[in-house]
This record gives sequence, structure tokens and C-alpha cells, in this order.
Amino acid sequence: MKRQFPFALKLGLSFFIVILIAVALVYFLTERTITSGFSAYREQNTEQTAKQVCGLLAEYRIRTGTWSGVEKLLATQYTVLINNQMIVRHTSLIGGCFSLADENGRVIVCRGEDRVGTTLSAEEIAAGIPIVDDEQRRIGTLFLAVEDPLLGPEEEAFLSSAKRSALLGLGIASGVALLLAIFLISQVLSPLRLLSRATDRIAHGDLSQQVALRARDEFGRLGESFNRMIENLQRSETIRQTMTADIAHELRTPVTIIQGNLEAILDGIYTPDAKTIAPIYEETLHLGHLIDDLRDLALAEAGELRLDKESTDLAALVSQVVETVNSSLEGGPQLSSTSAKELPAVTLDPKRIRQVLANLLSNAVRFTPEEGEVHVEVVHGDKMVEVRVTDTGPGIPPKDLPHLFERFYRGDRARTRASGGSGLGLAIAKQWVEAHGGMIRAENAEGGGARFTIRLPIS
Repeated sequence: MKRQFPFALKLGLSFFIVILIAVALVYFLTERTITSGFSAYREQNTEQTAKQVCGLLAEYRIRTGTWSGVEKLLATQYTVLINNQMIVRHTSLIGGCFSLADENGRVIVCRGEDRVGTTLSAEEIAAGIPIVDDEQRRIGTLFLAVEDPLLGPEEEAFLSSAKRSALLGLGIASGVALLLAIFLISQVLSPLRLLSRATDRIAHGDLSQQVALRARDEFGRLGESFNRMIENLQRSETIRQTMTADIAHELRTPVTIIQGNLEAILDGIYTPDAKTIAPIYEETLHLGHLIDDLRDLALAEAGELRLDKESTDLAALVSQVVETVNSSLEGGPQLSSTSAKELPAVTLDPKRIRQVLANLLSNAVRFTPEEGEVHVEVVHGDKMVEVRVTDTGPGIPPKDLPHLFERFYRGDRARTRASGGSGLGLAIAKQWVEAHGGMIRAENAEGGGARFTIRLPIS
């Protein structure tokens, strides 16, 4: 079994590694920046010193007309009192090694390597710093030694102090970043823990769980989706339990009748003739229809219902169904149909839609008085074709309208066993219409009576 690592540990390590890399990168860049900046400062300071010294040397040469005694200008004397003793110190205007050549390129002053009296080549003179008079004529050349790359003690101390300060700042920033990371991790994991606990309880059959996530981000939307899922599961479970009870009730009645009649025949109470066997046969037919309806409904809900679609004249199909139902009636309400002109062809399964229309007409006839009327109208809508079945019966109670297409719903008397149906007709009609990409709805007509509307997409 693979070892599992908590998500909090993974997230914490990720934050720590990111912070560590960021600190190392920032420190490296800061150290490089401080070092290069300090080197640039030294170079700039050297250039400024050279310009000042060249100005003094030019002034001395112009004033005296000679370079003789210039070494005294470059030397500085100062006195220090130490233990009540006056001590004279000498220093130079220029730190480090330098050389001074006259206008002919002959070295007249040199500190460091002894080259006094040496005449320099033209290339060497061109590499020096020119000393010019008022007419911009070269009257001498100053040579400064390349700056020693090794820093002095004071410079090393300054750079070390700057680096320590940068490292201290980065350490404080890292600590703050780690605290923020811990806070963020707790904020991220808190809703996940709630969802995990709720999921565990749901897995054990407790569908009463709800998660209260007050966040207004993705976790908040996740909590809302989770709660909606729980509500759908509760609704599905309620429907499943109700459907199971309804199916058991629907199956129990014909099975009980069949069983009772057969027991009566076996006990000799009934004689096995056509009169006693006919009710048994009718109940087996009813039982077979119920099983077929349940199978078709399950296939439709699973999206596996097979449809044999073809281009169909919907007006002609409606007219045929109305004529068939009308011819089977012995008295009853009057059936009629009208269709809009130039209706487009509709691709559908004629057998399924015929059964849907027959079911709607059967319900309408059942609840329409004999002097009433059932009218079927086919109209052309926006990218859709509508079939409206309107009757002049008592209409549908408002409390029953939202549940009319549910399986085994008992509010509508048209769906009870007393009507001779399975109680699944409208539920199956809804699934078959939706399988065609259409929709079906029920409402009460303005003049009274019920109206069922089927909308099917145009080919």
C-alpha cells in the first residue's frame, strides 16, 4: 500500500520551498547589487579624485611653468597629538600607486614601481589621464594604478553589514510569509474538511447533511453545488421510495386477483371455464402493460430509448390519431382537429408520438362531458411545431399541475387504476417527447378545461 501524505503537508512543503527559493534568489540578487554598486562607487570616486588632482597639477604647471617640486604638491602633511607628543604624518592626495609624466612622456614622479626618468611610449601615454592647459594642450599625463580588487577592512565591514541587514530583512519577510502561508492553508483546508465529513456521512446513508460555507469564492460555490446535490439526492431517494411503494401497490392488485381466482379454481369454488379465466387473462394483460410501461420509462430516463425517426407529416399523423380515437368512442365528447397551412416536415418516431397523442386524447375524453369537445390544433412556432390538445372538462386543480408528469401521482384522478391505465401514461409521454428534443406542458385553458401542449423541433 502506498504511503499517503496529508494535503496540508503537501501544501505546506510547497509554500516552504517557494519561500526558500524566493529568499535565496532575492539574497543572491541583493548581494550582487550591493557588491556591484559598491564597485561602481569606488570607480566613480577614483575618477572624481583623478579629475581634481589633474586640475591641481595643471594649475601648478601653468603657475610655475615647470614640473619641478610637484612632488610637494602631491604630498600632504598633518600633525597628530599622541600622549602629549606632536607627531608629523605625511600622506598623498592620491591613494595607491600613481605616476606623473611631463609633456614629453618622461616620468617625473612615481609612487610604487620606480620608473622615474623613464620615457613612455605613445601607446602608454594614450592610456593615461591627460593634463591640459587653458588652450587644451597636453602638458602632462597622470597614470593611476588599477584599483586593488581586494577590499580594505573598512570596506569589508561595510559590505558585511549591508549583507547582514539584507539577510535579516529577508528572514523577517520569510517569517511573515510562513505565517501567512499557515493562515491560507487553514483557510483552504477548513471547507475541505467540512465537505469531507459531510461526504462521509452521506456515504453512510445520512442525506440530511448540509455544509455552511460562507466564503464568496470557488469554495463557496462548491458548497452551494454540494448542497444542491444533497437536495437532489434527497429528492431522488424520496421519489425512489415512493415509486417502489407505487410499483408494489400496482403489482399487488393484479397479482392478488390472479392468485385469488386461481386458488378458487383449485379449491373447486370456480369452474375453469371462459367466464372465470377471462378476468385472470385481463389482469395478466394489465400486468404486462405495466411492466412494458416501466421498461419504456426506465429506458427513456437512462437515455437508451430507441427512436425510429423519419420525416413525418405531423398534421396527417394528428388527423389519423383523432379519427382512430373518435371511431372507438360510443358516444362521448366531440373530437376535432385543425392544422396550420404549409407545416414543415418534422423528424420523429411516428409510433411513439402516436402513443403520446392517444394517451392525451384518452385522458381528455375521460374528463370531458358528453356534450363537451376535445380539440387538437397543430400550429407553426419559432423553429418549433406545437400540438395543443384542449378539452372543455373541469380542468386541472392548481395543486396538481406541478406533479402531473410524475410517476404514479395520485392527485389527478385520470392516473388512478380506476381509469384502467398503469398510472404512468403522462410520465412516459413526457420522457418520449423530451427524447425527441421537445417539451410538454399542462395548463388550464382560459375558457375552462385542460390544455396539453407538445413542442417538437423542426427538422
